[in-house]
Amino acid sequence: MRLGVISNPFSRTNARTRLYQRLLPQILEDRADARATRSLPELDAALNDLLFHRGVNVLGLNGGDGTLHLVANRLLALRQRIREAHGLDWPLPKLLFLNGGTLNIVARATGTKGHPMRTVRAFMHAARRARRHVQVPLSHFRTRHLGVIAVDAEGTPTRYGFVFGSEIVANAIELYSHFGEGYGGLARLLSEASVGYLLNTRLWQEHGWKLDAPKSDARVDGVVVAPYLCAVATTIELGLLRGLLTAIAVPETLDGMAVKVICETDKGRVLALIPRLMVGAPTDGVLDVPEARRLELFGSYTLDGEAFLDRRPSAARTRVTVSRANETIEAIAL
Repeated sequence: MRLGVISNPFSRTNARTRLYQRLLPQILEDRADARATRSLPELDAALNDLLFHRGVNVLGLNGGDGTLHLVANRLLALRQRIREAHGLDWPLPKLLFLNGGTLNIVARATGTKGHPMRTVRAFMHAARRARRHVQVPLSHFRTRHLGVIAVDAEGTPTRYGFVFGSEIVANAIELYSHFGEGYGGLARLLSEASVGYLLNTRLWQEHGWKLDAPKSDARVDGVVVAPYLCAVATTIELGLLRGLLTAIAVPETLDGMAVKVICETDKGRVLALIPRLMVGAPTDGVLDVPEARRLELFGSYTLDGEAFLDRRPSAARTRVTVSRANETIEAIAL
């Protein structure tokens, strides 16, 4: 067993503390097993070197949900290239999520909590202890298989992830970034939206249209849902406020996707629903499908917190198909 760590130096934790530079390399078996990647070519080069030259079979990801999303996509693309070129079903490395981002929703779904350094030290300590007792150290660790969502939008390659949101969710994430991010930014966004709706503030006048319901319908496993405001599909538990609130509970045995569609379109009533939505309480005006296989809609979207926005009028006619992929990601559950 060998642990390598890839860090996103621009993620919230790393940008503030330069953790990737000062601390992580000091506790790995070899400093060369820790890499900071600032671009896609650097990430691909780091993956190639760590996995195929340095023998890394556990990959620590020191970044936020966007970092995990990007690395998972590059790993799945790499496996597909190996299949096509050599006919081999190359096993993906096991992933260790390190809570190096802002909300860390994907990491928390595997039980990872606390500072990245504490997680790495706990893993290394357990690995050294395991080496004294078993021949295959990785068997010492409990892992969780995370189901993967495939998103196919017209004119773009397939993207993979764990949490999908329709256009209004993408708009909300865009607005959230203007309020300082983190849980403080989320609270300010919700407060400003509620006050803006009631008082018609300047912020609401400029951005309130981003909460308009789409003119098209959605389909869940072929069943038409109209009208609707937004839709979310996930294969992992969707937790908020450091995991204290569970917006969508997902069992580990899920074969499809958990889908939630908000059918209420009145903005005032939707804002009033937010507290119940954040704790996953049954709510009128919300369709819950705990085991869906396919979601179809139109427009922009977000995947694992990455917003894929297209403001052109023609984008509203872009069909997006969300389905459960025939792929899994295996993550270490400390």
